[in-house]
Amino acid sequence: MIFISSISQALRDSVLLRLGIAMGTLALLSFASIAISTVISDDISGRANAVNVSGSLRMLTFRTLSEMLQHEKRKQALETIEIFEQRLLGLERFVVAKAPRGAASVLAVQSVLHRWNTHFRLLEIAAAEGDPFALKQMANELPDYVEQINHVVYLIEIELESKARLLHVIQLGLLVCIVLISLLTLWMLRRQVILPLAQLLQAATTVTRGSFSVRVEHVSNDELGQLGRAFNKMVAEIASMYTHLEDKVEEKTRELTRTNQSLELLYRVSQQLSASDLTLDTVQAVMREVEEALELGHSMVCISENEYFPAHVVSGDLTADELRVLCGQADCSQCFARAEEALVVQAQSRPMVAIPIGDGDRLHGVLPILLKDGHALTQEKARILETVGHHVSNALINMRRTEEKHRLAVLEERSVIARELHDSIAQSLSYLQIQVTRLEKSLERGGDTRAIAAELKQGLNGVYRELRDLIVTFRLRIGAQGFNVALQGTASEFTNKLGFPVRLSNGLSGIVLSGNEEMHMIRIIREALSNIEHHAEAQSAQVDIVASADHVVTVRVADDGKGFDTSRTPANHFGVNIMNDRAQILDGRLEIETAPGAGTVVSLHFQPQQYRQPIP
Repeated sequence: MIFISSISQALRDSVLLRLGIAMGTLALLSFASIAISTVISDDISGRANAVNVSGSLRMLTFRTLSEMLQHEKRKQALETIEIFEQRLLGLERFVVAKAPRGAASVLAVQSVLHRWNTHFRLLEIAAAEGDPFALKQMANELPDYVEQINHVVYLIEIELESKARLLHVIQLGLLVCIVLISLLTLWMLRRQVILPLAQLLQAATTVTRGSFSVRVEHVSNDELGQLGRAFNKMVAEIASMYTHLEDKVEEKTRELTRTNQSLELLYRVSQQLSASDLTLDTVQAVMREVEEALELGHSMVCISENEYFPAHVVSGDLTADELRVLCGQADCSQCFARAEEALVVQAQSRPMVAIPIGDGDRLHGVLPILLKDGHALTQEKARILETVGHHVSNALINMRRTEEKHRLAVLEERSVIARELHDSIAQSLSYLQIQVTRLEKSLERGGDTRAIAAELKQGLNGVYRELRDLIVTFRLRIGAQGFNVALQGTASEFTNKLGFPVRLSNGLSGIVLSGNEEMHMIRIIREALSNIEHHAEAQSAQVDIVASADHVVTVRVADDGKGFDTSRTPANHFGVNIMNDRAQILDGRLEIETAPGAGTVVSLHFQPQQYRQPIP
């Protein structure tokens, strides 16, 4: 029972086993049909041969009688009798071997053989030897004996037909069984294999289109049923994962949106705080934008100069009440210390964000921001505020540096103006003062003052011209179009003043100059061209600017004028001194090549700050 139960359970749980049994049964029935057909066909073929042997016995019986009736063939009749006996014995062995014991054919052939052995054989031998009585008796009994042999043949034919009918019945039965089992197998294939696979394929196609609600119905314990359950479980898990994935995608999208907004905010803050014309009002406007974007309260920027307290507020939008709450109960040093310790601190039961700012040396400050009631500071907002604090620090530091640079530039420019006024107009005015003293003494003596007045007039004209040139030089600016355009403008200006073209060759392509270096180069070139205009009496002038492989810039201003003796500089002429001063500011050198009647070449050599090697 246990074995049968196990087999039954295995058949229910395995479609492959059921199909295997069905196919094996078909193969077994086919093999049985072939085997049975082969055996019965072989038996039928042997019985047909027995019928032929029986027929030959009848022929041999009549042949023996015919030979016995012919005297000359009686010896041949004996041989025929031997042949008959051998065939009769062979027939008896075949019938006994093929037919069951007690069968009619066996009894009939044994009766023929017994009659042969006991009577007919002796009778035929005697007749063959010439006994007329035996020959006569043989002729009388021969038809009856042949009829007995015919009865054996009849019985064999009946058995042969019986075997043929049995073969037909067996083949027909096996064919019916094969057809039925084949139909059953096809039904099993369609119901338990094809339909479940088609349903599984349709469900898989539906899943590929994005629908995860489909389920297969074939979920039995067989192989395809287990596959169906596994498919349903897989689709359910995919649907769950897809749902969670959509939620995660939405969450990540929201995070990316917040991150993008934060990046946009930080980008705007960075752009506004990195502007060249940055002011404290801009810083305050930026902080208001940050407060609105992050839903924060008011803020302010406090700076401690050289760590002296109390710090002073440079920017902020805190109300008077908020200032009293924030600063009334604690001094600035405590606020600064809190900023260094933690990002979020308490200010009289109200949360506050304290962000340290500054570079630690020249600027030390704090950026306190009050939080609104009910608005907590998230980690994301904290990171944004830290970055904003960094940008504010850099902006304030850059403002300080810009102010210092501007202050130094103003002081340097004032020094240059004072030096140029001292070297030019002040010296000319001193000369005019001396001439006025001479004029006073000449008037007291009653002498001729016309020569002194002419010198005074000439000196005043020179002072006026120098003052006008200085004003033009001080007003010189390099606009947004750049150094090359300003250089072209200078060449065009002095071309109009000199009355002949000033040839310009600029080879500074790829060389980076600072604004200060560009301005001093332009002013040296203008001073050299101005000297050509006032003193050289030249017919041509040329400005060449080249740069060597080691980035040394050479400015060469040449003319074909009358030149001068460098050891005897005319009085009230200070252009060479001014150009030398500017060359020293550029850490360069100025060279003048001239001689009376040989023209003048003014050369400036310097290396831009961008390409100077730092001093170790």
